[in-house]
Amino acid sequence: MLMDILSLAFYLSILSYCLGALLRAIPLPFFHLKRLGRTLMVDGVFAAILVFSYQTLIRLIDYLSYVLGVNWATFTEWVTGRSSILFLLLAAFKAISIVIGKTGLGTIISSILSPIVSSITTSLTTILTVFIMALVLRVAAGFLIALGVLMCSIPFRLARSAGAMIIAVTMVFSIGIPLMPHFIATVTRGAVTNIGYNVSLKEPVCSATLNIVDAKVHPVSQAVIEGYRDGELLYRYVFNERGQLEVDKLKGGFPCSAHEAKVEIAGIRYTFDIPGSQDTEYVNYTIQLPDLLILGPNRVVELGWGISVVNYSRSSNNSSVELTMELEVAENTYFGVYIEASDKVEVFINSEIVNASDIAEFSWYGVSYIALKYPLTAGTYLIDIIVRYYSTTPLDIVIEPFIVKALNIDIFSPELAIFYVVYMFVELTILPLVYIAILLAISYGLARLLGGASTSIARYLVAI
Repeated sequence: MLMDILSLAFYLSILSYCLGALLRAIPLPFFHLKRLGRTLMVDGVFAAILVFSYQTLIRLIDYLSYVLGVNWATFTEWVTGRSSILFLLLAAFKAISIVIGKTGLGTIISSILSPIVSSITTSLTTILTVFIMALVLRVAAGFLIALGVLMCSIPFRLARSAGAMIIAVTMVFSIGIPLMPHFIATVTRGAVTNIGYNVSLKEPVCSATLNIVDAKVHPVSQAVIEGYRDGELLYRYVFNERGQLEVDKLKGGFPCSAHEAKVEIAGIRYTFDIPGSQDTEYVNYTIQLPDLLILGPNRVVELGWGISVVNYSRSSNNSSVELTMELEVAENTYFGVYIEASDKVEVFINSEIVNASDIAEFSWYGVSYIALKYPLTAGTYLIDIIVRYYSTTPLDIVIEPFIVKALNIDIFSPELAIFYVVYMFVELTILPLVYIAILLAISYGLARLLGGASTSIARYLVAI
Protein backbone atom coordinates (compact mmCIF):
# COMPACT_ATOMS: atom_id res chain seq x y z
CA MET A 1 0.00 0.00 0.00
CA LEU A 2 2.71 2.50 1.00
CA MET A 3 4.90 1.51 -1.92
CA ASP A 4 1.98 2.02 -4.30
CA ILE A 5 1.36 5.52 -2.92
CA LEU A 6 5.05 6.45 -3.11
CA SER A 7 5.34 5.00 -6.63
CA LEU A 8 2.35 7.07 -7.76
CA ALA A 9 3.88 10.15 -6.13
CA PHE A 10 7.15 9.54 -8.00
CA TYR A 11 5.34 9.16 -11.35
CA LEU A 12 3.44 12.39 -10.66
CA SER A 13 6.73 14.16 -9.94
CA ILE A 14 8.08 12.93 -13.29
CA LEU A 15 4.87 14.11 -14.98
CA SER A 16 5.24 17.52 -13.37
CA TYR A 17 8.88 17.79 -14.48
CA CYS A 18 8.10 16.70 -18.05
CA LEU A 19 5.20 19.16 -18.33
CA GLY A 20 7.49 21.94 -17.14
CA ALA A 21 10.21 20.94 -19.61
CA LEU A 22 7.62 20.85 -22.40
CA LEU A 23 6.35 24.33 -21.58
CA ARG A 24 9.88 25.72 -21.48
CA ALA A 25 10.67 24.06 -24.83
CA ILE A 26 7.68 25.56 -26.65
CA PRO A 27 9.04 28.16 -29.11
CA LEU A 28 6.69 30.91 -28.04
CA PRO A 29 7.81 34.19 -26.41
CA PHE A 30 5.42 34.04 -23.45
CA PHE A 31 7.24 34.89 -20.22
CA HIS A 32 4.51 33.64 -17.91
CA LEU A 33 4.36 30.32 -19.76
CA LYS A 34 8.12 29.91 -19.45
CA ARG A 35 7.97 30.75 -15.72
CA LEU A 36 5.17 28.19 -15.21
CA GLY A 37 7.32 25.58 -16.92
CA ARG A 38 10.25 26.39 -14.63
CA THR A 39 7.95 26.16 -11.57
CA LEU A 40 6.64 22.77 -12.70
CA MET A 41 10.18 21.48 -13.14
CA VAL A 42 11.14 22.75 -9.66
CA ASP A 43 8.04 21.14 -8.18
CA GLY A 44 8.76 17.86 -9.95
CA VAL A 45 12.32 17.69 -8.66
CA PHE A 46 11.22 18.68 -5.15
CA ALA A 47 8.44 16.07 -5.15
CA ALA A 48 10.93 13.40 -6.20
CA ILE A 49 13.21 14.47 -3.34
CA LEU A 50 10.27 14.11 -0.91
CA VAL A 51 9.53 10.64 -2.26
CA PHE A 52 13.12 9.48 -1.73
CA SER A 53 13.19 11.20 1.67
CA TYR A 54 10.22 9.19 2.98
CA GLN A 55 12.31 6.86 5.15
CA THR A 56 14.36 9.83 6.34
CA LEU A 57 11.19 11.58 7.55
CA ILE A 58 10.06 8.45 9.41
CA ARG A 59 13.46 8.03 11.05
CA LEU A 60 13.54 11.72 11.89
CA ILE A 61 10.36 11.26 13.94
CA ASP A 62 11.92 8.36 15.82
CA TYR A 63 15.19 10.23 16.39
CA LEU A 64 13.57 13.42 17.68
CA SER A 65 11.24 11.35 19.88
CA TYR A 66 14.27 9.64 21.39
CA VAL A 67 16.13 12.92 21.92
CA LEU A 68 13.11 14.59 23.56
CA GLY A 69 12.32 11.56 25.73
CA VAL A 70 8.96 10.63 24.24
CA ASN A 71 7.41 7.71 26.13
CA TRP A 72 4.08 6.42 24.84
CA ALA A 73 3.61 4.11 27.84
CA THR A 74 3.87 7.04 30.24
CA PHE A 75 1.45 9.08 28.13
CA THR A 76 -1.07 6.23 28.03
CA GLU A 77 -0.77 5.75 31.79
CA TRP A 78 -1.33 9.48 32.34
CA VAL A 79 -4.46 9.51 30.17
CA THR A 80 -5.81 6.38 31.86
CA GLY A 81 -5.25 7.79 35.34
CA ARG A 82 -6.84 11.16 34.57
CA SER A 83 -9.79 9.52 32.81
CA SER A 84 -10.42 7.27 35.81
CA ILE A 85 -10.40 10.27 38.15
CA LEU A 86 -12.88 12.11 35.92
CA PHE A 87 -15.20 9.10 35.84
CA LEU A 88 -14.92 8.86 39.62
CA LEU A 89 -15.72 12.56 39.94
CA LEU A 90 -18.86 12.10 37.86
CA ALA A 91 -19.94 9.25 40.13
CA ALA A 92 -19.04 11.25 43.25
CA PHE A 93 -21.12 14.27 42.26
CA LYS A 94 -24.00 12.01 41.34
CA ALA A 95 -23.77 10.55 44.85
CA ILE A 96 -23.63 14.05 46.34
CA SER A 97 -26.73 15.01 44.37
CA ILE A 98 -28.60 11.96 45.69
CA VAL A 99 -27.49 12.49 49.28
CA ILE A 100 -28.29 16.21 49.45
CA GLY A 101 -31.50 15.59 47.50
CA LYS A 102 -32.74 13.70 50.57
CA THR A 103 -32.70 17.02 52.46
CA GLY A 104 -35.23 18.59 50.09
CA LEU A 105 -32.66 20.80 48.34
CA GLY A 106 -32.59 18.72 45.18
CA THR A 107 -33.58 21.55 42.80
CA ILE A 108 -31.01 23.98 44.18
CA ILE A 109 -28.24 21.40 44.23
CA SER A 110 -29.09 20.27 40.72
CA SER A 111 -28.68 23.83 39.40
CA ILE A 112 -25.28 24.05 41.12
CA LEU A 113 -23.99 20.63 40.11
CA SER A 114 -25.16 20.77 36.50
CA PRO A 115 -22.37 23.11 35.26
CA ILE A 116 -19.85 21.18 37.37
CA VAL A 117 -20.83 17.88 35.75
CA SER A 118 -20.74 19.61 32.35
CA SER A 119 -17.16 20.78 33.04
CA ILE A 120 -16.11 17.26 34.02
CA THR A 121 -17.70 15.85 30.86
CA THR A 122 -15.92 18.46 28.73
CA SER A 123 -12.57 17.61 30.31
CA LEU A 124 -13.16 13.90 29.78
CA THR A 125 -14.14 14.45 26.15
CA THR A 126 -11.07 16.62 25.54
CA ILE A 127 -8.54 14.23 27.01
CA LEU A 128 -10.04 11.18 25.28
CA THR A 129 -10.15 13.02 21.94
CA VAL A 130 -6.48 13.93 22.26
CA PHE A 131 -5.66 10.34 23.21
CA ILE A 132 -7.54 8.87 20.24
CA MET A 133 -5.87 11.37 17.90
CA ALA A 134 -2.49 10.38 19.31
CA LEU A 135 -3.22 6.70 18.75
CA VAL A 136 -4.32 7.34 15.17
CA LEU A 137 -1.14 9.29 14.46
CA ARG A 138 1.02 6.63 16.06
CA VAL A 139 -0.55 3.82 14.03
CA ALA A 140 -1.00 5.69 10.73
CA ALA A 141 2.01 8.05 10.73
CA GLY A 142 3.68 6.24 7.83
CA PHE A 143 0.53 6.24 5.72
CA LEU A 144 -0.24 9.90 6.42
CA ILE A 145 3.27 11.05 5.48
CA ALA A 146 3.09 8.99 2.27
CA LEU A 147 -0.30 10.56 1.53
CA GLY A 148 1.15 14.01 2.13
CA VAL A 149 4.04 13.28 -0.25
CA LEU A 150 1.53 12.12 -2.88
CA MET A 151 -0.50 15.33 -2.56
CA CYS A 152 2.65 17.43 -2.80
CA SER A 153 3.49 15.62 -6.08
CA ILE A 154 0.27 16.55 -7.88
CA PRO A 155 1.16 18.94 -10.73
CA PHE A 156 0.32 22.64 -10.65
CA ARG A 157 0.37 22.57 -6.81
CA LEU A 158 -3.31 21.64 -6.70
CA ALA A 159 -2.93 19.89 -3.32
CA ARG A 160 0.55 20.95 -2.26
CA SER A 161 -0.58 23.07 0.71
CA ALA A 162 -2.76 20.25 2.04
CA GLY A 163 0.00 17.67 1.53
CA ALA A 164 2.60 19.80 3.29
CA MET A 165 0.21 20.38 6.18
CA ILE A 166 -0.49 16.65 6.50
CA ILE A 167 3.23 15.87 6.64
CA ALA A 168 3.89 18.66 9.12
CA VAL A 169 0.97 17.82 11.42
CA THR A 170 1.86 14.12 11.41
CA MET A 171 5.49 14.75 12.30
CA VAL A 172 4.89 17.46 14.90
CA PHE A 173 1.97 15.75 16.63
CA SER A 174 3.62 12.31 16.61
CA ILE A 175 6.51 13.82 18.54
CA GLY A 176 4.64 16.44 20.55
CA ILE A 177 1.43 14.85 21.83
CA PRO A 178 3.14 12.28 24.11
CA LEU A 179 5.00 15.21 25.69
CA MET A 180 1.75 16.93 26.69
CA PRO A 181 1.80 15.58 30.31
CA HIS A 182 5.25 17.15 30.78
CA PHE A 183 3.99 20.48 29.48
CA ILE A 184 0.96 20.42 31.78
CA ALA A 185 3.04 19.31 34.76
CA THR A 186 5.53 22.13 34.16
CA VAL A 187 2.79 24.75 33.93
CA THR A 188 0.82 23.52 36.96
CA ARG A 189 3.74 22.58 39.23
CA GLY A 190 4.00 26.07 40.73
CA ALA A 191 0.24 26.32 41.22
CA VAL A 192 0.07 22.98 43.05
CA THR A 193 2.98 24.02 45.28
CA ASN A 194 1.43 27.36 46.17
CA ILE A 195 -2.08 26.13 46.91
CA GLY A 196 -0.91 22.92 48.57
CA TYR A 197 -3.39 20.74 46.69
CA ASN A 198 -2.74 17.82 44.38
CA VAL A 199 -5.21 16.02 42.15
CA SER A 200 -5.00 12.40 43.22
CA LEU A 201 -6.92 9.65 44.95
CA LYS A 202 -6.65 9.34 48.70
CA GLU A 203 -6.37 5.58 48.18
CA PRO A 204 -7.00 3.09 45.35
CA VAL A 205 -10.56 2.30 44.32
CA CYS A 206 -11.68 -1.22 43.34
CA SER A 207 -14.78 -2.88 41.95
CA ALA A 208 -16.45 -5.47 44.18
CA THR A 209 -19.05 -8.21 44.29
CA LEU A 210 -20.27 -9.15 47.76
CA ASN A 211 -22.84 -11.81 48.64
CA ILE A 212 -24.63 -12.18 51.97
CA VAL A 213 -26.31 -15.45 53.06
CA ASP A 214 -27.93 -16.82 56.20
CA ALA A 215 -26.94 -19.91 58.20
CA LYS A 216 -28.45 -22.15 55.47
CA VAL A 217 -26.83 -20.21 52.61
CA HIS A 218 -30.04 -18.46 51.54
CA PRO A 219 -29.61 -14.88 50.22
CA VAL A 220 -30.37 -12.12 52.70
CA SER A 221 -32.02 -9.11 51.03
CA GLN A 222 -32.00 -5.46 52.11
CA ALA A 223 -29.06 -5.85 54.47
CA VAL A 224 -27.01 -2.72 55.11
CA ILE A 225 -23.22 -2.80 55.05
CA GLU A 226 -20.88 -0.08 56.26
CA GLY A 227 -17.10 -0.03 55.93
CA TYR A 228 -14.83 1.45 58.59
CA ARG A 229 -11.14 2.06 59.09
CA ASP A 230 -9.85 3.60 62.33
CA GLY A 231 -13.40 4.54 63.21
CA GLU A 232 -13.95 6.50 59.98
CA LEU A 233 -16.92 5.62 57.77
CA LEU A 234 -15.70 4.64 54.30
CA TYR A 235 -18.95 3.65 52.59
CA ARG A 236 -22.54 2.59 53.10
CA TYR A 237 -24.36 0.28 50.67
CA VAL A 238 -27.48 -1.92 50.61
CA PHE A 239 -27.64 -5.50 49.33
CA ASN A 240 -30.30 -6.10 46.68
CA GLU A 241 -33.18 -8.56 46.85
CA ARG A 242 -30.85 -11.39 45.73
CA GLY A 243 -28.45 -10.73 48.58
CA GLN A 244 -25.82 -9.25 46.25
CA LEU A 245 -23.86 -6.03 46.23
CA GLU A 246 -22.17 -5.18 42.94
CA VAL A 247 -20.10 -2.02 42.96
CA ASP A 248 -18.21 -0.71 39.95
CA LYS A 249 -15.09 1.35 40.62
CA LEU A 250 -16.37 4.10 38.33
CA LYS A 251 -19.88 4.21 39.81
CA GLY A 252 -19.37 3.90 43.54
CA GLY A 253 -16.15 2.14 44.29
CA PHE A 254 -14.97 -0.17 47.04
CA PRO A 255 -11.78 -0.12 49.15
CA CYS A 256 -8.94 -2.17 47.72
CA SER A 257 -7.37 -2.54 51.17
CA ALA A 258 -8.52 -4.61 54.15
CA HIS A 259 -11.04 -2.96 56.45
CA GLU A 260 -13.80 -3.65 58.95
CA ALA A 261 -17.37 -4.09 57.73
CA LYS A 262 -20.48 -3.77 59.86
CA VAL A 263 -23.54 -5.57 58.52
CA GLU A 264 -27.02 -4.87 59.82
CA ILE A 265 -30.36 -6.51 59.09
CA ALA A 266 -33.58 -5.74 61.01
CA GLY A 267 -31.51 -4.00 63.66
CA ILE A 268 -29.28 -7.07 64.22
CA ARG A 269 -25.62 -6.16 63.81
CA TYR A 270 -22.56 -8.16 62.80
CA THR A 271 -18.91 -7.28 62.30
CA PHE A 272 -16.63 -8.83 59.70
CA ASP A 273 -13.10 -8.25 58.40
CA ILE A 274 -13.09 -7.73 54.62
CA PRO A 275 -9.75 -8.79 53.08
CA GLY A 276 -8.07 -6.46 50.64
CA SER A 277 -7.32 -7.00 46.97
CA GLN A 278 -3.56 -6.96 46.49
CA ASP A 279 -3.02 -8.17 42.92
CA THR A 280 -6.24 -7.10 41.18
CA GLU A 281 -8.71 -4.23 41.22
CA TYR A 282 -11.60 -6.53 42.13
CA VAL A 283 -12.90 -7.72 45.51
CA ASN A 284 -15.07 -10.84 45.71
CA TYR A 285 -16.31 -11.87 49.15
CA THR A 286 -19.22 -13.80 50.71
CA ILE A 287 -20.60 -12.90 54.13
CA GLN A 288 -22.47 -15.57 56.10
CA LEU A 289 -24.64 -14.71 59.10
CA PRO A 290 -24.21 -17.82 61.31
CA ASP A 291 -27.19 -17.36 63.65
CA LEU A 292 -29.78 -16.02 61.21
CA LEU A 293 -32.43 -17.70 59.06
CA ILE A 294 -34.18 -15.70 56.39
CA LEU A 295 -37.98 -15.72 56.25
CA GLY A 296 -38.33 -13.18 53.49
CA PRO A 297 -37.45 -9.58 52.67
CA ASN A 298 -37.23 -7.66 55.99
CA ARG A 299 -38.24 -10.81 57.91
CA VAL A 300 -35.74 -13.01 59.73
CA VAL A 301 -35.35 -15.54 62.55
CA GLU A 302 -32.52 -15.07 65.02
CA LEU A 303 -31.15 -18.17 66.73
CA GLY A 304 -29.74 -17.87 70.24
CA TRP A 305 -26.63 -19.58 71.59
CA GLY A 306 -26.43 -23.36 71.88
CA ILE A 307 -28.89 -24.09 69.02
CA SER A 308 -28.17 -26.56 66.21
CA VAL A 309 -30.48 -26.78 63.18
CA VAL A 310 -31.04 -30.47 62.41
CA ASN A 311 -33.65 -30.15 59.64
CA TYR A 312 -34.83 -27.09 57.78
CA SER A 313 -37.39 -26.25 55.09
CA ARG A 314 -38.97 -23.07 53.83
CA SER A 315 -41.81 -22.36 51.40
CA SER A 316 -43.20 -19.01 50.30
CA ASN A 317 -45.48 -17.21 47.89
CA ASN A 318 -46.31 -13.58 47.20
CA SER A 319 -48.08 -12.99 50.52
CA SER A 320 -46.87 -15.58 53.02
CA VAL A 321 -43.91 -17.68 54.08
CA GLU A 322 -43.70 -20.85 56.18
CA LEU A 323 -40.54 -22.01 57.91
CA THR A 324 -40.17 -25.43 59.50
CA MET A 325 -37.07 -26.41 61.45
CA GLU A 326 -35.95 -29.08 63.88
CA LEU A 327 -33.67 -27.74 66.58
CA GLU A 328 -31.29 -29.35 69.03
CA VAL A 329 -30.96 -27.09 72.08
CA ALA A 330 -28.05 -27.65 74.49
CA GLU A 331 -28.98 -25.08 77.16
CA ASN A 332 -31.51 -22.44 78.08
CA THR A 333 -31.72 -20.03 75.19
CA TYR A 334 -34.21 -18.40 72.82
CA PHE A 335 -35.06 -17.68 69.19
CA GLY A 336 -36.40 -14.39 67.87
CA VAL A 337 -38.75 -13.58 65.00
CA TYR A 338 -38.37 -10.16 63.35
CA ILE A 339 -41.28 -9.06 61.14
CA GLU A 340 -42.79 -5.83 59.89
CA ALA A 341 -45.40 -4.25 62.13
CA SER A 342 -48.25 -4.94 59.69
CA ASP A 343 -47.47 -8.69 59.40
CA LYS A 344 -49.41 -11.55 60.98
CA VAL A 345 -47.39 -14.36 62.51
CA GLU A 346 -48.13 -17.76 64.04
CA VAL A 347 -45.46 -19.79 65.85
CA PHE A 348 -45.86 -23.47 66.67
CA ILE A 349 -43.51 -25.36 68.99
CA ASN A 350 -43.99 -29.13 68.82
CA SER A 351 -47.29 -28.52 66.98
CA GLU A 352 -48.66 -26.22 69.70
CA ILE A 353 -49.21 -22.54 69.02
CA VAL A 354 -47.28 -20.34 71.45
CA ASN A 355 -47.12 -16.67 72.30
CA ALA A 356 -43.96 -14.62 72.54
CA SER A 357 -42.53 -14.00 75.98
CA ASP A 358 -41.27 -10.60 74.98
CA ILE A 359 -42.43 -8.19 72.25
CA ALA A 360 -40.48 -5.12 71.18
CA GLU A 361 -41.36 -2.49 68.58
CA PHE A 362 -38.71 -0.40 66.85
CA SER A 363 -37.89 1.35 63.56
CA TRP A 364 -34.93 0.49 61.35
CA TYR A 365 -34.17 2.72 58.34
CA GLY A 366 -37.81 3.66 57.97
CA VAL A 367 -39.18 0.13 58.45
CA SER A 368 -41.47 -0.45 61.46
CA TYR A 369 -40.47 -3.73 63.10
CA ILE A 370 -41.83 -6.08 65.75
CA ALA A 371 -39.34 -8.40 67.48
CA LEU A 372 -40.85 -11.50 69.11
CA LYS A 373 -38.79 -13.52 71.58
CA TYR A 374 -39.47 -17.23 72.35
CA PRO A 375 -37.53 -18.94 75.18
CA LEU A 376 -36.28 -22.51 74.88
CA THR A 377 -34.83 -25.00 77.34
CA ALA A 378 -32.51 -27.89 76.58
CA GLY A 379 -34.09 -30.52 74.30
CA THR A 380 -35.32 -31.20 70.77
CA TYR A 381 -37.97 -29.00 69.15
CA LEU A 382 -40.01 -28.94 65.97
CA ILE A 383 -40.84 -25.33 65.18
CA ASP A 384 -43.20 -23.96 62.54
CA ILE A 385 -43.33 -20.23 61.77
CA ILE A 386 -46.01 -18.86 59.44
CA VAL A 387 -45.85 -15.20 58.44
CA ARG A 388 -48.51 -13.45 56.33
CA TYR A 389 -47.66 -10.07 54.88
CA TYR A 390 -49.03 -7.63 52.29
CA SER A 391 -46.01 -5.63 51.20
CA THR A 392 -42.32 -5.05 51.83
CA THR A 393 -41.22 -1.60 52.93
CA PRO A 394 -38.13 -0.27 51.14
CA LEU A 395 -35.31 1.05 53.31
CA ASP A 396 -35.05 4.80 53.75
CA ILE A 397 -31.27 5.01 53.69
CA VAL A 398 -28.63 7.38 52.39
CA ILE A 399 -26.05 5.55 50.28
CA GLU A 400 -22.49 6.82 50.73
CA PRO A 401 -20.21 5.62 47.91
CA PHE A 402 -16.58 4.96 48.71
CA ILE A 403 -15.30 7.25 45.97
CA VAL A 404 -16.50 10.25 47.98
CA LYS A 405 -13.94 9.30 50.66
CA ALA A 406 -11.30 8.22 48.16
CA LEU A 407 -11.48 11.62 46.48
CA ASN A 408 -11.52 13.34 49.89
CA ILE A 409 -14.80 15.12 49.15
CA ASP A 410 -17.01 16.33 51.98
CA ILE A 411 -20.66 15.94 50.92
CA PHE A 412 -21.82 18.86 53.06
CA SER A 413 -18.78 21.05 52.33
CA PRO A 414 -18.47 20.91 48.55
CA GLU A 415 -16.29 23.99 48.02
CA LEU A 416 -13.14 21.85 47.93
CA ALA A 417 -14.78 19.53 45.41
CA ILE A 418 -15.76 22.51 43.24
CA PHE A 419 -12.17 23.74 43.39
CA TYR A 420 -11.09 20.21 42.45
CA VAL A 421 -13.28 20.32 39.33
CA VAL A 422 -12.09 23.79 38.31
CA TYR A 423 -8.49 22.66 38.69
CA MET A 424 -9.16 19.56 36.60
CA PHE A 425 -10.90 21.68 33.95
CA VAL A 426 -7.84 23.91 33.65
CA GLU A 427 -5.46 20.94 33.64
CA LEU A 428 -7.40 18.67 31.30
CA THR A 429 -9.26 21.08 29.02
CA ILE A 430 -7.67 24.51 28.81
CA LEU A 431 -4.00 23.47 28.95
CA PRO A 432 -4.39 20.60 26.42
CA LEU A 433 -6.12 23.01 24.02
CA VAL A 434 -3.32 25.55 24.51
CA TYR A 435 -0.76 22.82 23.86
CA ILE A 436 -2.61 21.67 20.72
CA ALA A 437 -2.65 25.29 19.51
CA ILE A 438 1.14 25.48 20.00
CA LEU A 439 1.63 22.25 18.03
CA LEU A 440 -0.62 23.56 15.24
CA ALA A 441 1.44 26.76 15.05
CA ILE A 442 4.63 24.70 14.78
CA SER A 443 2.98 22.50 12.15
CA TYR A 444 1.97 25.53 10.10
CA GLY A 445 5.53 26.85 10.16
CA LEU A 446 6.91 23.46 9.10
CA ALA A 447 4.27 23.23 6.34
CA ARG A 448 5.41 26.58 4.95
CA LEU A 449 8.99 25.37 5.08
CA LEU A 450 8.02 22.23 3.16
CA GLY A 451 6.53 24.38 0.42
CA GLY A 452 2.88 24.42 1.42
CA ALA A 453 2.60 28.22 1.36
CA SER A 454 5.98 29.08 -0.12
CA THR A 455 8.80 27.36 -1.97
CA SER A 456 11.47 27.85 0.67
CA ILE A 457 13.01 24.39 0.67
CA ALA A 458 12.30 23.88 -3.02
CA ARG A 459 14.28 27.00 -3.98
CA TYR A 460 17.24 25.93 -1.86
CA LEU A 461 17.28 22.30 -2.94
CA VAL A 462 16.49 22.80 -6.61
CA ALA A 463 18.51 25.20 -8.70
CA ILE A 464 16.90 25.52 -12.09
